[in-house]
Amino acid sequence: MPATCARPLVVAAILVAATSSLFAQSTVRTPEDHLADLLVWGADSTPAITGLPPDLQPAVDRFRLQWDGYRSVEPRPSGPEMGMVFDARVRYERRLAAIGTGPNVGALARAYVAALRPCYEWEGFHECPEREALFADSYQAEHLNGPFAQYLPLLSAHRWLCAAEAYHYEGVVADERRSRHAYERALEVAGSSAVLLVRTAAQALKRRGRCFP
Repeated sequence: MPATCARPLVVAAILVAATSSLFAQSTVRTPEDHLADLLVWGADSTPAITGLPPDLQPAVDRFRLQWDGYRSVEPRPSGPEMGMVFDARVRYERRLAAIGTGPNVGALARAYVAALRPCYEWEGFHECPEREALFADSYQAEHLNGPFAQYLPLLSAHRWLCAAEAYHYEGVVADERRSRHAYERALEVAGSSAVLLVRTAAQALKRRGRCFP
């Protein structure tokens, strides 16, 4: 092969190898990444987390214990669509009840979710995550010392990030920018949370910078 052809091929091979290496590094998930998923999605979709610092592991175990111990006060509907709506609501209730503080946290979690009426699936568009983010911000403003006060900024930050990515997909630049600014503001508050779990998850979300794992 002539030298003029060989050199570009060698350079291309080096670039491919370097890109593959960077991609592999970017997809390596730390225990803190799993912790962020645990708090913003839930225990049922997050595998057991190991390798956390000793001061974090008991808090993670406590979260899972409270998640598992939560029970809905209503029976699951028999219809398939209403069953999915019910499952989404109970999952949201579990997440709040597992991280919330104070008495009657289960009842308060149910009241939060009943008022929010979360979507059971987002379908890749901005409406559902943005509605969750706006509701979290509104609830937080009205309950500054409420049972979810230390957690909601993290939830808000994540949902604003998801909304921003959806707006990017939809090609709405102004709303993508607005959502990213809201994400950054909420994440800064979450990074100062009095709850170590939330602070650590906020740092992991900031490093990741993506809605989904």
